[in-house]
Amino acid sequence: MFNHPMLHEVQYFYILIAFALSLLVHYLVIELTHRKGIFLDEHDKVQKMHAIPTPRIGGLGIFLSSMFMLNDSQGGYFMLASIPAFIAGFLEDYSGRISPEQRLAIMCLSPIMAFIMIPDTMLTQWPMGRVPAVGGILGSVFFIIALVNGVNFTDGQNGLASGTTLISFLTLAVLAYVLGDGSLLYICLILSVAVLAFLIYNFPRGRIFLGDGGAYLLGFMAAIIAIVTVQRYSGAVSPFLLPAVVIYPLWEVLFSTLRKSFFDRISPFRSDDYHLHQLIYRNRARGKGYRPAVFILPAQVVTAFFVILLHNSAAGLLGTMFLYVLLYCTVYVHERRVDGLKNRIARA
Repeated sequence: MFNHPMLHEVQYFYILIAFALSLLVHYLVIELTHRKGIFLDEHDKVQKMHAIPTPRIGGLGIFLSSMFMLNDSQGGYFMLASIPAFIAGFLEDYSGRISPEQRLAIMCLSPIMAFIMIPDTMLTQWPMGRVPAVGGILGSVFFIIALVNGVNFTDGQNGLASGTTLISFLTLAVLAYVLGDGSLLYICLILSVAVLAFLIYNFPRGRIFLGDGGAYLLGFMAAIIAIVTVQRYSGAVSPFLLPAVVIYPLWEVLFSTLRKSFFDRISPFRSDDYHLHQLIYRNRARGKGYRPAVFILPAQVVTAFFVILLHNSAAGLLGTMFLYVLLYCTVYVHERRVDGLKNRIARA
């Protein structure tokens, strides 16, 4: 199936069934969690934005639907490698008592399994050329963990985390089609329909959200698919495709780390409520029928268009990322000022 641009008829059928299964599982999860009072977001978290308890195991439906990837040999390896990442988050969703260190230790098993089963997940194609295997392993682990945390940061805001990953998977699906890789195309479409079904329940009402299990799963999948695309087609795509295709969650992590360390003077590992989507929620969305996703996702769609168009141009991808980062920083500074002004008025 590798390097074949078209899908088999049975795979189209599996894609439809994966969508239907995701719809069904998420519906059942919403009903059963409220009825039994389990897996509801009742923990006191800074990032929490829901006024009422909401199921936080949307990752379960996505994980089960994604198992149709097992129909593809490469997809089967992806699914096996994703299990530790999903379990690390799912345990936290269940108990709320798993330490970040424990979750990180379990999660790191996923890239290790991926390196063994899928050699292309070892990131040796860097912009400055090939790097040794050790550098590839460290670079891959860093990229995967950063992206997983980036997706997790944005969960809890209706449509944001799921919309972000859906855009990334569809972008990678288009690139897989252009590159003639039927295996990656099938994998991306399975993940896309699983997330799309979840998004129906997650936006605009927010009846369910991903939870750590779903965020870890989607972040891991987006990371390794992007790495494989860059590694396997190094002559057809620029290495800068890797950060460009997931620019929002990746930049969210980097920007937040820098902001906390040098501006807010707090530990970068400490949770706070000054992420861009939280500022937009407080300043503009609350009480007006809007959601941060309405403001943030359109920029990602435009970025995805240029990433597809310029996938083999290092200068083009760098320019696209620069403009995105510039827009992000401009909006962030403005929203932070508005938030500070409102706080001063409230204290007066």
